[in-house]
Amino acid sequence: MQNLLKIFVVLAVILTGNTAHAQSGMNSYQQAALAGQEAANKGDHATAFAQYKIACFDGNIAVTCNNLGSMAYRGTHVAKDLPLARRAYAKGCAADIPASCDVYGRMLRDGEGGPKDIGASLGPLTKACEGSRSSACYNLGFLHYAGNGVSADLVKARRLFDKACSGDNVDGCYGLGLMAQAGQGGAVDLASAASAFEKSCTKGKADGCLNYGNALYGGEGVKQDRATARAAFAQSCNAGAVGGCMNTGILARTGDGGPVDLKMARRFFGYACKLGNQDGCNEARSMPQQ
Repeated sequence: MQNLLKIFVVLAVILTGNTAHAQSGMNSYQQAALAGQEAANKGDHATAFAQYKIACFDGNIAVTCNNLGSMAYRGTHVAKDLPLARRAYAKGCAADIPASCDVYGRMLRDGEGGPKDIGASLGPLTKACEGSRSSACYNLGFLHYAGNGVSADLVKARRLFDKACSGDNVDGCYGLGLMAQAGQGGAVDLASAASAFEKSCTKGKADGCLNYGNALYGGEGVKQDRATARAAFAQSCNAGAVGGCMNTGILARTGDGGPVDLKMARRFFGYACKLGNQDGCNEARSMPQQ
């Protein structure tokens, strides 16, 4: 969730250099918006919330709707109120605020604060994606990939995952990598797949590191580098991927991609065991104690 947006009407104060003079030229709703922002800046969240409600629902000042929605959705120093958040975000989205459209679309998709309506979520998510909200591009891409609420369209899904990845969305990068690897929604492109997996790995995606390690190990779409593959597998394991733990253990035991390290092998097999993999448990027990 993004931080609260600043209220645009405060520019009136900056331009005049006099708060009282600026407020005298505003209508009551603009004054409520300004009062809400000033209260938020002072940590008076109850007043901010009350003033944002006036400015949003009565005054149609869209940016205050986004602020109101954020407070109500997260329960930021006020009572969490998902129906109110949904109403506020709907108004913000109607005024083309990408952040509002992003959350409103997800609320419609998931049935938060009101009925679930996946079909109705497509419009807000599209607006948000076009407004450079990478999370919306990923969510929209997944709906097209799965054919959920819309006809499946793998070409469009791949394009949306690509856009999400360009905006540093980790799941978008991972989805793009899988589709490029499998040739879904376009040609097989192992170089693009490896690049997308690497990007998702750098942002902490466990399976992204596992797939990037596989690409490095086999030289698929990237120059073969088994030492870096071993490191990627270890990173994958540390992020919770069982496959990364097993692969690291195997490479450490055989000396592939680095020196033989039986202590390391036993440790990573043990990690796999702790994650519920019986093969990891068996391998860890079979390793000589040092």
